[in-house]
Amino acid sequence: MGIRIVIDSTADVTQEIIEKHNLKMIPLTVNFGDESYLDKVELTTSMFFDKLTKAEKSPTTSQVSPGTFVEAFSEILLEGDQVLGIFLASELSGTYDSARMAKDMIGSDDISIIDSKSVCLGTFALILEAIELVNQNKSIDEIVEELENVKDKIVAVAGVDTLKYLEKGGRLSKSQAVIGSLLNIKPIIGIKDGAVSVIDKVRGKNKTIKWFDEWIEKNKFDLSDKTVLLFHGQSYDQLQILRKTIEEKYKIKNIIEQEIGAVIGTHAGPGVLGIGFLNK
Repeated sequence: MGIRIVIDSTADVTQEIIEKHNLKMIPLTVNFGDESYLDKVELTTSMFFDKLTKAEKSPTTSQVSPGTFVEAFSEILLEGDQVLGIFLASELSGTYDSARMAKDMIGSDDISIIDSKSVCLGTFALILEAIELVNQNKSIDEIVEELENVKDKIVAVAGVDTLKYLEKGGRLSKSQAVIGSLLNIKPIIGIKDGAVSVIDKVRGKNKTIKWFDEWIEKNKFDLSDKTVLLFHGQSYDQLQILRKTIEEKYKIKNIIEQEIGAVIGTHAGPGVLGIGFLNK
């Protein structure tokens, strides 16, 4: 009996890794008015940002339904594999709860569900750890125990270029967004225990990379021999500058680049730049 890892689209795992490790990706839904699209299935990143910049109202996102998970889990169980589901923080979406409901509806002990307490590259980092443990032929119980133990070692931060979408999504008040834009303030956001918060602010986009560099040094994070995740939203040139900055200082084991998908893009908007890794 093998172990099949099931993820949701907000982890923004690269298609190469999904195919290489036979991951099952379940998409959330992005809604532009009366039109709904499955993230990464019916809506590519470029299509999303094109629609986002033209939309009068901010898009919304919808969680995965329990029924969708029941169908996906049942298919895997019928193939003779166990299910290991790793999903975005339950505080940010009902997707994790839907997966738990699906497990209860099926009533199988061969389904394990993990709340990553993170999102996007934070969840991605935990998924990479799960892949490594599966490849080491660990039992599903051993894998779940290890993942629960390393969740608090997820490090993930991002610089947001515009306050417009945080305000549209209710993350900032209109007055905060207006004042911030006038002062050219770029918030740095982080996620801890499932909660997204502004952890710092910089003046001007070019200072975001400098902030990342100083933050790594201040916290004494040693990126040597680690897999580091870098993501962006239509800010590839900035990502390459960040990559060069950290590569010059650390002997990094592997760097994975990815552009954010529609669900994360709905709340962060274009111009976002982030870094994540497991600090273990």
